[in-house]
Amino acid sequence: MFTLINGLPKDILGVMISGKTTKEDYERLNPLLKQHKEQHECVKMLVEVKDFDYSAGALWEDLKFSFNYLGVITAIAIVTEEEWLGQSMEAFGKVWPNLKVEGFEFENHKKALDWLKNQKA
Repeated sequence: MFTLINGLPKDILGVMISGKTTKEDYERLNPLLKQHKEQHECVKMLVEVKDFDYSAGALWEDLKFSFNYLGVITAIAIVTEEEWLGQSMEAFGKVWPNLKVEGFEFENHKKALDWLKNQKA
């Protein structure tokens, strides 16, 4: 399930991913990303991940989502206890043009937000 994180700077879109994610989660997220892009030209995201599980439909939506926002999302700070996930996302950021990705542990949430604030559009 995707839940919006409130109380962030206006140019940062925050999403918490927990439990089972579905195709419908992505269908709710897409309009929010579109609106955020229209207001801020690019998207910087804070993504918190807790105990998540993908359905097959969600995995397909995740791949489509990634390609739809190629070039729009410029920075992602991923906060997770799953070290492999942070490392995987950082590696993905190295091959995605113009995308910066940094992984952080939950106790470094403030550091993740500070890093994201300093990323240029």
